[in-house]
Amino acid sequence: MDYEKGYVFDLMEKGGPTDVREPYFKEAVDEMMRARTLCAKANACMPDDPTYVTHLEELFGRKLDDVRILTPFICDFGNRVKFGKGVFINHSAILSASGGIEFEDGSMAAPGLRIATINHDMNERHGLMIFGRIK
Repeated sequence: MDYEKGYVFDLMEKGGPTDVREPYFKEAVDEMMRARTLCAKANACMPDDPTYVTHLEELFGRKLDDVRILTPFICDFGNRVKFGKGVFINHSAILSASGGIEFEDGSMAAPGLRIATINHDMNERHGLMIFGRIK
């Protein structure tokens, strides 16, 4: 079966489930690798090097003039995270964002924040994933 580009993200937006064994899931894997690479580049910068923000801007596909994220930082689906104005995320945050995460205006996250919007179906031996959305 042929799948249109973005099909896996449409499934995620609707709450899933998705099947990691299906060919359409490759697009999600590619996004995870892109996100992990950009996070690694940002985290490799010295804390006083402002260029780390360029990697995070590429990750999220937008300027971060009104958003402050301190490294180290990990996110697996940059294309599934949205920010309002004046958002602050302190160091050591981990976002497992396949189900989508939205930070509303003025949100502030404590050090070590962990958000996961994914649920593995244990009866399917981690083949199926069901997605939630945090807003």
